[in-house]
Amino acid sequence: MTAYREALSVIIITLNEAHDIGACLSDVSSLADEIIVVDAGSTDATVKICQSFGALVVTKDWLGFGPQKNRALALAGKPWVLSLDADERVTTQLKESIEEVLAGRDQSSCIAYAISRRSQFCGCWANYSGWSPDWVVRLFRRDAARFSDNIVHERLIFEGSTGRLNGQLLHYSYRSRKEVEDKTIAYARAAAKTLRTRRIGALLPFMHGGFAFVRTFMLRAGFLDGLTGLGIARMNARSTFLKYYYARRVDPTIRDSNNTDAIHGTWQGLRIGLSCQALGHSGGLERYVRDIIGAMARRQIYPIVFARKFDKTLPEYSLVDIQTIRVNWMPRALRDAAFSWRLQARRVRSQIDIVIACNRVDSGDIVICGGTYPGALRYGRNKPKWNDGWQIALERRIYQNAGVIIAHSKMLEQEIHQHFGIDLDKIHVIYPPVRSDRFMPMIPSQREAMRAQLGIPEGHAVFVFVANTGKGFELLRAYFRATSKPILLLVTGRPPADLSPNIRSLGYRTDMQYVFGAADFTIIPAPYEPFGLVGVESILCGTPVLIAGNVGCSEVIRKDAQWRFSHLSAESFSAAIEQALTHWQSHTARLTQPNEYLLYDYDVASHTTRLLALASELADHRCT
Repeated sequence: MTAYREALSVIIITLNEAHDIGACLSDVSSLADEIIVVDAGSTDATVKICQSFGALVVTKDWLGFGPQKNRALALAGKPWVLSLDADERVTTQLKESIEEVLAGRDQSSCIAYAISRRSQFCGCWANYSGWSPDWVVRLFRRDAARFSDNIVHERLIFEGSTGRLNGQLLHYSYRSRKEVEDKTIAYARAAAKTLRTRRIGALLPFMHGGFAFVRTFMLRAGFLDGLTGLGIARMNARSTFLKYYYARRVDPTIRDSNNTDAIHGTWQGLRIGLSCQALGHSGGLERYVRDIIGAMARRQIYPIVFARKFDKTLPEYSLVDIQTIRVNWMPRALRDAAFSWRLQARRVRSQIDIVIACNRVDSGDIVICGGTYPGALRYGRNKPKWNDGWQIALERRIYQNAGVIIAHSKMLEQEIHQHFGIDLDKIHVIYPPVRSDRFMPMIPSQREAMRAQLGIPEGHAVFVFVANTGKGFELLRAYFRATSKPILLLVTGRPPADLSPNIRSLGYRTDMQYVFGAADFTIIPAPYEPFGLVGVESILCGTPVLIAGNVGCSEVIRKDAQWRFSHLSAESFSAAIEQALTHWQSHTARLTQPNEYLLYDYDVASHTTRLLALASELADHRCT
């Protein structure tokens, strides 16, 4: 009987690595089920050596570390991926630890694993200097992660739990003084292109370089490494100094550019601000802001973000300039108005050209509308309060002052026009994007494993509901508590007050792509949901949806992938369930080509391009 083991892809990017690549591949040849090498045009024997180990070698022009690694990742076809550099070596203990994960003997259910890396500097091992301990995430599930598009200092971006492996990854970096000098200059030039500081004074390179030395040699105990630590500190200081020195010599309107879109796009040189409630794991608009930040960063555009709070653990946190506007000390009824007022001053001080507002602020140039206050009141989403008049007045000023209003559905377009009298020419219906690299169908074995992990009984149809205040859970609770059918409702988010055998709470999740993929259907019963991004996310995971008739995303989902019902009628909801179960029983419910069931361009990059084009048009209009 063959032992269970998931397959592994090893991915490596190369450029003239003949002196290193053979030893690197020799260490992993018995571990890897496939080896993917993306070469940037080596003129030595790198390609021949890789091919001698059975590697698939693809030659691509060099775009930077992040884009190059994403190219390699896109070619990987196995469930697990190990990303290596040519000058790294996998020890025997580390190979054994990786094999435990592949064989399923690790019970942590992590989607990524960090490895302790030990690095050499000019032939000597570094034990301090910020180089040790050095935990790097290198082993991960292929469908759950991607690399940031940074030219240098790329990071693995993923959501989910992380474990640690036994064994070390040996890193033979900076073998000679010449290599130190060459890499220092190369990295500094690349980093200068991504530097987000708009104005760089003459003293700034010296200040940052000096602090880099102190941080490495003193704060990170480099002095305990002796001459090795001194060499690392000097290298870090010189690299930091040169980064600011080179950036200071570049025209600031093109400094943040390394691709044709950013250099030749009409938005070049614009100072863009994003305003939102919070940069964190939160509602739909917060997730929207994070996606936009990532897409802008891929164009080397780094906006200033104004928010009440920031989650420093998010990958997007390092891609923006932070401007915290604290208003929590004020009465809740006054916080929106206070935030809006303080943003006006911050905008002037930060020299912002265009503000894209994703919350209630009356100084936004482009206002992203995910819902209106009168609409929420009308459908009971918000309870009437004494300050409703203030909130509606603020919202009216927001739309009146804006240059462009982005409505996330046609339903919202009509609401804005009817409640506030805004001309339809000012409103653009642009549906929100979705990360298709995150939300995608699972392979059958992975789906079955996820269903087992969630404790789904065999032979049960599973419905998912993303919980939130006023989202229509009462209709679901009444049906699932009374039914005797083999069905199960999984509730994510805020746990319901009372559960039943057919209703289970999963709590707050950051892996909704797997929950959607494991389920058979997603239910959106909200009395007021101007779009409902979870509907599109579910479709991309291959899971059809049951949608209340007034949910905005029903506009962009093909009719044969959704069952509509009235949120006011238990009979209507029951009929939709029956129709869905008929398809489930005949095994025709799953969506095998999910993208074909969406009727709009949901790509994040395309959506961001439209936003930037609108920003450029507004800026040009002001200059004329």
